[in-house]
Amino acid sequence: MKQLFLLLTLCFGLNYSISQNCPPTGFSDGTSLYFFYDTGTSLCADRPLTITIDGSIFTLTECDDLFSIYDLTSGTPVTNINFFTGDFGFGTCEYTNGVLTDEQLLSIAQFSSGPSNILMYPNPLNSGNLLYLKTPLASAIDINVYNISGKLVLQNNMQLSTNKSINLENLPNGVYLVNFNTNIFSITKKLVIMR
Repeated sequence: MKQLFLLLTLCFGLNYSISQNCPPTGFSDGTSLYFFYDTGTSLCADRPLTITIDGSIFTLTECDDLFSIYDLTSGTPVTNINFFTGDFGFGTCEYTNGVLTDEQLLSIAQFSSGPSNILMYPNPLNSGNLLYLKTPLASAIDINVYNISGKLVLQNNMQLSTNKSINLENLPNGVYLVNFNTNIFSITKKLVIMR
């Protein structure tokens, strides 16, 4: 129980005050845009009400400290969901496979931390069953998913790869902790399923 408390404290107690213009993670299913932020880095009031992609307008429908969802309100769906550039009003943000393209070049700090910079999307998972993972470096990672009471509900692994998808169809709606372990680091992230 003490370990679970420490784990929850680490997951929910860390706040960052780094300012950023473009969300570090963004993806589309064609008719919706999903953007994810680091905790405490962007207020909903500071985010654009609309984002334009190739002349199509997407309007903010849901906003939280960690994410924003925009739905298509005018124009055609995103044609290439793996690569798109959105006009946020203050400038453009380009995304490749869910990652802010400019962020794919690793800084010294990112390189030093290696695969601990794991991207996990969509989060919240509000449609479908696949959770996608992306690391900056090819890694062998053990993946353990725990429910909020600390019970292990799913195990998986990533073998020397930078991309992985995990099928979560057997997990009901709720809050989960996803733990990533290698021989050099361990990191835990919060996952919300609300299909």
